[in-house]
Amino acid sequence: MLRLDINLLFTAANLLIWFLLIRKFLFQPVNTVISKREEAIASQYEKAQKLQEEAAEEKDRCTQFQAKIESEKAAAVTEAKENARTEYDRILTEAREKAEQIVEASRKEAELEKARIVGKAEQEIRSVLMDAAVRSMQSGAEDHALYDQFLTKAGETHAE
Repeated sequence: MLRLDINLLFTAANLLIWFLLIRKFLFQPVNTVISKREEAIASQYEKAQKLQEEAAEEKDRCTQFQAKIESEKAAAVTEAKENARTEYDRILTEAREKAEQIVEASRKEAELEKARIVGKAEQEIRSVLMDAAVRSMQSGAEDHALYDQFLTKAGETHAE
């Protein structure tokens, strides 16, 4: 059977001393290292969380900035289109006015040319009539030949 003697007491005391020594010199430094590691990990996790929050805020700012730029771009494009339309209308109006001026000038020039040609034709007709009147006064018998000559000249002048 089991005897209770002093050896058992020394063995129990020895185990208790070993337990305290191992606990003091082995487990305590290991637990300290483990707790420092846990603190470092928690610190890094907090830093990562802060960085992630900052990145999300920066992303929101960039998104807002990009939206602002897009709206400014759209406004600039709209303004440029309006300016281009205004300039187009102005140029088109000027071109129409110039075209009307050119057409009017051409019409006036054509009327002047027509008046000049009509005046010249009238002058030639008067000249032919005067010649015919002078010849008819000079010779009475040649009226029929003179009339034919007049018609020939008038036809040539009119054909021109």
